[in-house]
Amino acid sequence: MGICKSITSYGHRLDKDGNPLIEDCQKFNFAGYYPSPESVELFGRIYYNKAPYNLQDKFISYWKAVAQRFAGNPYIVGYDPLNEPFPSNIFTDPSLFLVPGKFD
Repeated sequence: MGICKSITSYGHRLDKDGNPLIEDCQKFNFAGYYPSPESVELFGRIYYNKAPYNLQDKFISYWKAVAQRFAGNPYIVGYDPLNEPFPSNIFTDPSLFLVPGKFD
């Protein structure tokens, strides 16, 4: 089914920074990338804010800058900074799926 398939297994070409080219990524449904080990690991880093990346701090700083930039704009009603995130790394803690209330 391709569920939990690593992003590297798609065989995308990479740019000079080692990131997959957007035109290659767009050949597949985004929903297939969402449960990838790479994506789930990133969600865990946002939730637990561990060094060396401290992604939660960076995520908050980014959205503060966005909010300041658009504050007072009469055409902006609201925004969703992170839609439907995984609660953490489901590969290292599968109980997130199995225990009621953990994945809600």
